[in-house]
Amino acid sequence: MGTIFVKDLTPYQKVDGNQSTLDTNDISRFERLATEWLDENGSFKPLHAFNQVRVPWINTALEKRRNEKTSVKPLDGLRLLDIGCGGGILSIPLARLGAQVDGIDASIEAVRIAEFAASRTLTPNLRNNITFHCVTIEDFVKTHLETYDAVIASEIIEHVSNVEMFLDCCVKACKKDGSLFFTTINKTALSNIFAIWLAEDILRIVPRGIHDWNKFVAPEDLRKMLNDRDCRIRSVQGLAYNPLTNHWSWCTSRDVNYALYARKC
Repeated sequence: MGTIFVKDLTPYQKVDGNQSTLDTNDISRFERLATEWLDENGSFKPLHAFNQVRVPWINTALEKRRNEKTSVKPLDGLRLLDIGCGGGILSIPLARLGAQVDGIDASIEAVRIAEFAASRTLTPNLRNNITFHCVTIEDFVKTHLETYDAVIASEIIEHVSNVEMFLDCCVKACKKDGSLFFTTINKTALSNIFAIWLAEDILRIVPRGIHDWNKFVAPEDLRKMLNDRDCRIRSVQGLAYNPLTNHWSWCTSRDVNYALYARKC
């Protein structure tokens, strides 16, 4: 059984958004949903299904960078940081591929669920590959500068209060020539229709109020912010979710969901 490392988040509860990446309102929403993290047919159903495309995407990109390849544990020897890990939906499959994974989240309830899920689903020899931390990225990076071969921020950037600070921390945690992976939602009229009105209000496939359109980030803005931090964009791809089949696929349109892969120079 692994250990949960907990940072006291009390000082952040009333902090100004310009001084922290933490959005306390979002954290409260996710705390209320904590019991649903492991339910593949519950509030996080689309997120569970998202592993259909994001795990192979990350794995393929990292495999291409390695001289030696193995089909059994293709990510063996790599250190990965999963920011906003929630209940471990992405962290655990990456550990199963052999990576050494640190999952961080500001919700203690989510981290406890993630720890439980890892202990239940990972074999004993892989259990030590993953550690969960209840901490903000700005605190975590203070002791983890240039530590990770890859930093992953999947479906989290649209929930932070300060995107510039968040990206600073992501880049600082990444090794030079390391990889950064982002998946998020574009800031368009279509994303307002599909990601909020349709997904939350009509189909109810995600919890109502979980997204704020004003916090969505356009790919061209994310690209510029990363370029300003000495990162080079390798690819930006559109994503589509079919709620009828619960299936994700790559697409040419980036008007709603998209994935961005960058390298730190």
